[in-house]
This record gives sequence, C-alpha cells and structure tokens, in this order.
Amino acid sequence: MNINFSEILVILGVTLLLFGPDKLPEMARQFGKLASEARKATNSIRREFYNSVYQPAEEVRREMLAPGEALRSLRAQIMTPPEGSRGVSSRAATAGSETSASAKQHDETTSTEPNLPPQTP
Repeated sequence: MNINFSEILVILGVTLLLFGPDKLPEMARQFGKLASEARKATNSIRREFYNSVYQPAEEVRREMLAPGEALRSLRAQIMTPPEGSRGVSSRAATAGSETSASAKQHDETTSTEPNLPPQTP
C-alpha cells in the first residue's frame, strides 16, 4: 500500500474541511499519542515473544550443539601432532606397515607356481 504525497495532501485537505482549523492540531496530537501507544504495544509484544519463544529455543539449540563442539575440540586435540615430532604422522606409519604386510601377502599368493595345497612333512 503506497501513498503518494499528493494523496496525503488530499487527505489532509478533506480533514481540514471536515473538522476545521481549530480541531486539526488536537486531532494530530491524539493521532501522535495513538501511534506512540501502538509502538509501545508492538515493542511489548515483540519483547514477550522473544522472552517466551526465541530465548528458550536458543538455549535448547546451544545445549544440542554442545556435544558436537566438545567432539570437535577433542578431535582437534587428537589430530595435533605431539611436540618434537617430525614429518611422519602415526597414521602414515601404520598405513605404511599395513601396506607392506599386504604387499608381502600379495607376493606370496601371486607367485608363478601353481596353487598347490600346503605339504605336510
């Protein structure tokens, strides 16, 4: 709902003609008081909504996110390398030993000899 300046002037002119120049300032004061009361009521409703809905919901959200934050900080502590360590992480070292063990097993099974059952002495 857009009101142009010309429409406001027409409304003020009609109001001036209907109520006269004596009543117009008094009506403007009453309109100002009404607007102020409406603003106070709106702010009161907004504050009540915040205190009854938004603030408790925010507390619940923080409680739900707290375990995730704790896990993230624990992960960060675990993932940081200890002081004095260099270059190779424990993850890479274990991955390397697993790779070499699987390579040995692969070499044993892919030999050029035919697959024979193990011989018992």
